[in-house]
Amino acid sequence: MKIAFRLEARSDTGLKRSKNDDSGYGGRYLAVVADGMGGHVGGDVASATTVLNLTPLDHPDFENGTGGVYLADEIQSANLIINELAANDPQLAGMGTTCTALLIDGDCIEFAHIGDSRAYRLRPGADGEFEQISTDHTFVQRLLNEGRITPEEAEHHPHKNVIMRVLGDVDASPELELKTLDAVVGERWVLSSDGLDAVVSVPEIEQVMRSHDDLAEVADTLISMTLERGAPDNVTVVALQVIDREELPVDEPVGPSALPDSALPDSIAAEQEVSVNTQKLPEIAATAEAAEATLAALEQESAHHNVRRFRRARDFAGTLLHSGSDAVRHHIGTYDNAVDAALTNAAILRGELGSRPHQLVGAAAVATETGMIPAVTSRTLEHRATVAQRMPLTVDEAPLPAELEELIAEEPAERTSRRSWSVRLFIFLLVAALLTLAAWTGLRYVERSYYVGESDGTVAVYNGIPQALGPIRLSHVVENTDISTSQLSDHTRTLLRNSITAKDLNEAHQIVSRLKTQAEQNRIKAEQAASASASPTPDPTATASLAPEPAESGAETPTESPSTEGGENHG
Repeated sequence: MKIAFRLEARSDTGLKRSKNDDSGYGGRYLAVVADGMGGHVGGDVASATTVLNLTPLDHPDFENGTGGVYLADEIQSANLIINELAANDPQLAGMGTTCTALLIDGDCIEFAHIGDSRAYRLRPGADGEFEQISTDHTFVQRLLNEGRITPEEAEHHPHKNVIMRVLGDVDASPELELKTLDAVVGERWVLSSDGLDAVVSVPEIEQVMRSHDDLAEVADTLISMTLERGAPDNVTVVALQVIDREELPVDEPVGPSALPDSALPDSIAAEQEVSVNTQKLPEIAATAEAAEATLAALEQESAHHNVRRFRRARDFAGTLLHSGSDAVRHHIGTYDNAVDAALTNAAILRGELGSRPHQLVGAAAVATETGMIPAVTSRTLEHRATVAQRMPLTVDEAPLPAELEELIAEEPAERTSRRSWSVRLFIFLLVAALLTLAAWTGLRYVERSYYVGESDGTVAVYNGIPQALGPIRLSHVVENTDISTSQLSDHTRTLLRNSITAKDLNEAHQIVSRLKTQAEQNRIKAEQAASASASPTPDPTATASLAPEPAESGAETPTESPSTEGGENHG
């Protein structure tokens, strides 16, 4: 079963803060709460950037169940944009935001979270399970997880608000808490900034969710309880219920973004009213200080037009003319040009957001309704154009506004051509460098190589290697010797023809010395053999004549008669 959200979103500045740094969004398939931080300037920019960066994901059926991948990727993209804005504008340095988001993908809910905003889920039924799905990425929560403090001590810990992980910090790729959750039709959710749980306990939040079936009542009651208890911080609540997608009206009306905590007129009237008043600025208001003084006078003069309401999240001097803001500098020539650019970008965002049912609250709503945070609307619009190009869908979406289509198609051939030539030049230079390095290395190897071989019938020492590149030999004779190869053995001559390699010239000299010794020994042996063959040979007949003649047959051979000492021989 495919599912969708029923939703209500609320946000309030609270009773102690001068502007709302929270942003919230609720749509049929996406819900986000972001709590910005960064002092007077940056908190609303960070939260609005994050929320508006994610809103293109508010559509059904991602290809092959990749909704969770896109959700994590777009949160990381928001982090990069926040860091980029902070790097380009010193006044935005140090800004950051939490982010807690739900995205429907088929029959599941993808959950992504960083910071200390919270997500609560209540399963359907009278005894349905209530659970905090998010984990607080705070210093105190870490102490609690490690068992170093008790829950009671955590409630009153002096560093309770120290956050360990946020978007826009120094980390280029912050660690997100990601989950894929099974959804049940009828279950309800509350996403909230920490302004809620700072004064309303978790059991009280659970009780409100159980006791009210109407999502508007849930959101309104939680906001009212916060305000009644002092509301020391901004507070944002997005209340949701999972429904069967078949329950959605076929021709569901599309509503504009809303600011439930203020009586703002519709988007067109807001744009016209701001345009009329800003056109009264004199040309001499070229600096942020002069513009602020002029606007202050205009506010008193036309308070009944509620101009001040459009400037709740950011005054002109605080954002519109940041001296280092590249997002605004792209359009600025004069103050009026900056106003026109901001209003144009905001109008394009409103048109694109208006293609789907949604509620947008907090700083993100102010940015799109009034253009008073141009750093957000300009940079977000550029990113949304990129997302629209690369995100695959399995269903047809409503056509994009003409202004956004023009931004996507702006000089694509020229950009592609420049990119193509840049890539080709880079590849050419890389290949040339590699070939040069290889040639240099090979030349160095050849110059340091020696071998002993044969040259015109004698032993010679060569520098190089016994190879050739076509007609070019890679070696030459550096030393000739008087050692004739004919004086060497057949085996040695074969070695010389194939070359005897040496690691250096000294070793080549040693090889030559051994060959010279071998040649000398072979020469001596040859001379000795030649001398032996030149000596006279004895006559066999002459040798025979000197031998004694044998005795004639029958002749007696005289024998010595034994003598007997002292007597005769008797017998």
